[in-house]
Amino acid sequence: MRYAMESKALPRFLVVLSLFVLLSAFSVNMQTTSAQNGTTTSDWTYMVYMSGDSSLSSNVGDDLNEMKEVGSSDDLNIIVLVDQSTSVDTQLLRVMAAGSESLPLSSVNATWGNELNLGRPQTLVDFVTWTVANYPADHYVLDLWGHGTGWSGVCPDKDDFLEPTELRLAMSSIANAGIHLDIISIDACQMGMVETVYELRQGAEFAIVSEKDVPVSGWPYAEVLAILADEPTISPTDFGIALIDEYMDWGLMHSRYTLTLALIDLGSMEALVNAIDAYSSEASNTVGYFNYELITARMATEEYDGSYQYDLWHLLENINSHTEYKRLETLSKDVLVALDAAVVYERHWTNTLDEPAYNANGLSVYFPPNAPPSAYLTTSLGQDTAWDEFLADMAPYFSNLVKSERPLNLTAVSVDTDSDGLADLFEMSVFVPSFQASSFELEVYGPDGSLAFEYSSGSGGQINIPYTPEALGAYSAAFYLWEDGSLVNYSYVDSDLNKEGWSTVSGRVTSNIGRGLKWTQIKLLEADGSIIGSTVTDFDGHFILTVKVPTDTEGVNLTLSCGLGSRQQNATLQQLFGTNEQDFELETSHLSVLWLACLTVVLNVSALVILILWFLGGRVTGPHSREEDNRWEDHPSSGEEQHLSEVPEEPYSERPELHTDKNKTF
Repeated sequence: MRYAMESKALPRFLVVLSLFVLLSAFSVNMQTTSAQNGTTTSDWTYMVYMSGDSSLSSNVGDDLNEMKEVGSSDDLNIIVLVDQSTSVDTQLLRVMAAGSESLPLSSVNATWGNELNLGRPQTLVDFVTWTVANYPADHYVLDLWGHGTGWSGVCPDKDDFLEPTELRLAMSSIANAGIHLDIISIDACQMGMVETVYELRQGAEFAIVSEKDVPVSGWPYAEVLAILADEPTISPTDFGIALIDEYMDWGLMHSRYTLTLALIDLGSMEALVNAIDAYSSEASNTVGYFNYELITARMATEEYDGSYQYDLWHLLENINSHTEYKRLETLSKDVLVALDAAVVYERHWTNTLDEPAYNANGLSVYFPPNAPPSAYLTTSLGQDTAWDEFLADMAPYFSNLVKSERPLNLTAVSVDTDSDGLADLFEMSVFVPSFQASSFELEVYGPDGSLAFEYSSGSGGQINIPYTPEALGAYSAAFYLWEDGSLVNYSYVDSDLNKEGWSTVSGRVTSNIGRGLKWTQIKLLEADGSIIGSTVTDFDGHFILTVKVPTDTEGVNLTLSCGLGSRQQNATLQQLFGTNEQDFELETSHLSVLWLACLTVVLNVSALVILILWFLGGRVTGPHSREEDNRWEDHPSSGEEQHLSEVPEEPYSERPELHTDKNKTF
């Protein structure tokens, strides 16, 4: 009976075991198929939009072969949509090591045939959305491969470029699909322009672009993709920096051309464009008066391979130096701060056989000698800023330099009102001519460059303007004369406007337990590190420094240094006033404080003991004192005091003779 029960149970067991094996095999097969289809999440998916239906068609194979040196893996997907110059040659590839897996184009879009136009924005959108859906990853790179012509377009398919408006549309569609691209890497010439990069802001976190041309060989893809294969957990920022370094290192060894490349934070582009807008509006008002200076500044600025593309940073610096126009200088600081925030990393190298890029700073801007074409007005920069209006206002002066100017007579001096030898008041006067729609403005800038005082008048005649400055130091003044909203005279005074005075810098240096630290060195330094004055703290840790402003120092951007070595602390004094206070707390361990306290006690006790011994020795003992005591014993007084001078002197011959022989004892 028992045997019969076991024989019935065995078939059931075998059935369950067989089902388990089949299900496990099916599960493994499903996981393998899923991985092949790319539905598992990788670390990186690198998409290449390879628009080679142009003169670059013959370079497609070389770059594909470089990609095959790395190939796709579980951590990295390399997906390429490639089109060349022959007909019916568009391919969708998953690049593998030493080969490629061809994927059906109809899987991306059922309407796609074997010849696509990569100059259409929808082709780009379909490629990106399909790749992200089928090869999901933690991070995505979109590589736009092809020709580039600056702000006018990129990735041409024959003569059909992805124009700025189309780039903007594609980026918007990708973002609306819920896709977050980490990097848009543009392996194309002259795409490092504000106009181009601004169009990408909705589509990705970063962009990698070049202000200058890119060699036909493009990125060194084997080295670039190896970064992701070797370190799949690398951050997008670090990968962008590494890509730039690989490109530049390759170029130093192989390129016949000057190279530039920058990593741009697209999230910072809106702030940069807003600053450019404010700058452009002010610049437009000055072209009649400063057209010669603006054109000269443009000529002094580094220009790159395309059509009138100038490095933005270098251009603004040159405009500032040629015009000395304070309002543009102030607004340019806002642009440069925003530009510095946008350019995360930048490298450039000049091949002396090619055009220079010594002043490349990451992004260039369009500045033609004529009015911008209508296509430029469709760019986001042309629509969102007054830069295009500034270009249009400047255009006539390239062929006809005419300065619109009205006379302006002015004086600006410092005055000592209380006869203490220190100037404390500014007296400014100006004669404003009367003409239609005229106005006058005055701006006084403090030692730190900030606006300290302003005055305006809509009437003409003699105007006297006194001003009592607050902060010590050297000031400057800008005088503006306007006619119907346009600048017709500008004068800038940066001498003889000084608020003079003595400035004290005081404070206390303590340890972290509140004990005053004596003999601590304090130094007041200029921005270049030169020493203005120095002192040491007293026994309770207090210090005081006195300097004359602006004789000893301009009194701005100073550093107050406390201590030496690893215990040194620095404090920044942006601007000196009559009195300035700054305390320091130096990190000192309890053991160090105890040791210093014990050392102080020992030194003080030792000094006291030495003082007592010196005092007693001077009162009780002296030269020959013991001998004199013996003489008193040998010659006692008989009721009458005997003076020491009366004690008979021992014969000289009885005194012991001194010897210097070290072997004898005396």
